[in-house]
Amino acid sequence: MLTITINWEYLLGIVGSLLALTYYASGRFTRLETNFDWLLHAVRDLTIRVENASAGAFETSSPISLTGTGEQLLRDSGLKSFVDGNREHLTTLLAVSAPLDLYAIQERAYRLLESIHFEESFARNLNRFAFRTGTSIGLLRHLAAIYLRDIATKP
Repeated sequence: MLTITINWEYLLGIVGSLLALTYYASGRFTRLETNFDWLLHAVRDLTIRVENASAGAFETSSPISLTGTGEQLLRDSGLKSFVDGNREHLTTLLAVSAPLDLYAIQERAYRLLESIHFEESFARNLNRFAFRTGTSIGLLRHLAAIYLRDIATKP
């Protein structure tokens, strides 16, 4: 039989050290989790570019621009009307200011249209359109972001 005797001061020291280590490790893991956002965006952008290779909805040369197919998808999906109807609100959310950093505005437009929540009936119609045409919602949102960027950067 082995008996270990620990004074209460040492016990508090050990428990306190364990709590401090747990707190430190938790902070490290939290930072690690938030640092993967860039990877999520990179994979999403790559997926959209791969889908665009077959759809031909936007030109990938700089500056990125909609093709006739992309404009048609935008119109038929209802996203062009959505952007036009919410033009002031969406451009305000982009926070366009002078001097124009076109790349930053384009990236903000992509992230804005990725995160925006549509009303239920519009989202349902958009999903139906995407299913019917074999187009992803991600590509449609990307096309709307390009259109919004063009609106926001017009002189």
